[in-house]
Amino acid sequence: MLRAEDLILEHLQLASVATDLLRHAEARPIDPAPIATTRWSLSRQLFAHLATEDRVLYPMLRRSADRKTAELADRFATELGGLADTFRGYMLDWTAERIQRDPDGFERDTRTLYARLGERIRREEAELYRHIPDTRSVAKVDVAARGA
Repeated sequence: MLRAEDLILEHLQLASVATDLLRHAEARPIDPAPIATTRWSLSRQLFAHLATEDRVLYPMLRRSADRKTAELADRFATELGGLADTFRGYMLDWTAERIQRDPDGFERDTRTLYARLGERIRREEAELYRHIPDTRSVAKVDVAARGA
């Protein structure tokens, strides 16, 4: 059974890895080795989380007897669905060589990705997860306070 608490735990893990990635992107001189490791860790976690939402969460909420919940799931799937494509582009665009040639550009794009991920996390936890059936009480987590 899908639980909001489990999805929030995944958000905490994503935020932690994203914070590490941003820290590496800010470092000078830039070191591509920990960046590569951290990006692949973020990639694995992010795509697993998105797959759970796409394959389990959104279909479950779309079947809700509450029309507003079903509409909310559709809206979230549409509005927030581009994060996977954005992340894929980021991974392809920023090779180790390019990161070393343009550390400031890499930092800028990493900050943009970080902000987008943080906004998605915030919105899902504030607006969407409370509609998961059998969610008794979803603790509100301050995304900014945890770093994403």
